[in-house]
Amino acid sequence: MRATNPALLVLCVLGLACNRTRSDGPAAATPGPDAANTLAAGPGSDPCAVYIERTVQGVRCEAIDAARCTCELVAAASASAPDLAANSSSASGAPATPAAESAVANLEFAKGPQNTIVQCVSGPCPTRSADFITGVYPPIPIPAAGASVQLEFRAMHYKPYVGTYDLVPGRNYIQFALEREFGAPVSAVFQFEGAPAGTTVECVSGPCVDNKGHAIDKFPELPLKDDGATLLLRFNAPGYRTAMTSFQVRRGPNIVPVLMEKAPLGK
Repeated sequence: MRATNPALLVLCVLGLACNRTRSDGPAAATPGPDAANTLAAGPGSDPCAVYIERTVQGVRCEAIDAARCTCELVAAASASAPDLAANSSSASGAPATPAAESAVANLEFAKGPQNTIVQCVSGPCPTRSADFITGVYPPIPIPAAGASVQLEFRAMHYKPYVGTYDLVPGRNYIQFALEREFGAPVSAVFQFEGAPAGTTVECVSGPCVDNKGHAIDKFPELPLKDDGATLLLRFNAPGYRTAMTSFQVRRGPNIVPVLMEKAPLGK
């Protein structure tokens, strides 16, 4: 005995349901030999094809005439069709390119000489400009597996240094060491600008040589172990109020502006 075709069996049931529930037309005729493949119109004024597709999932119908239609199961085809929304392919049908995994490396630099600058030489450089290490360096997009960059560090009176650093996602602490150039100054020397005649200057705090008052053109050189030391200086001049200034010094020449206010008459 031949097995019953599931698609035809379902369609037969649909045909009977369609005929039995129709209320506004004449009684359905007795199904003929092709009743398994041909269905009558549905309830109300809906054509058979419209009614079946509206009430049953996974069925496609075609009208034979105003009162009859043929239907087939399409659920299996629909299940195997690609989900366009999930696949996010283009409207032209081109396959979507999977997004590559990426991460961001944030650089934090070790302390260096005053006004040290850093510049990315090679690798996934976010910028090719030279920036102070004390500023915020731009984040570096890298693959999740990591990447390497070459960075160059420079500072006045120091030899340039180039290092290669393996970066990982997240915080990266970048260490480096600059070597002083041969013959580079080891002491700070001072030039005072804008000082009235007869001004004397005294080092109050910081790595002072002494705490005595000196003429502005006789102020002693100041030996320094590191750049960036801070001095508190006091200025006195005839006919002017005493002035104090805080100044960050480095080895080599330092130009210090002097701003003094005239004293009231009689003082």
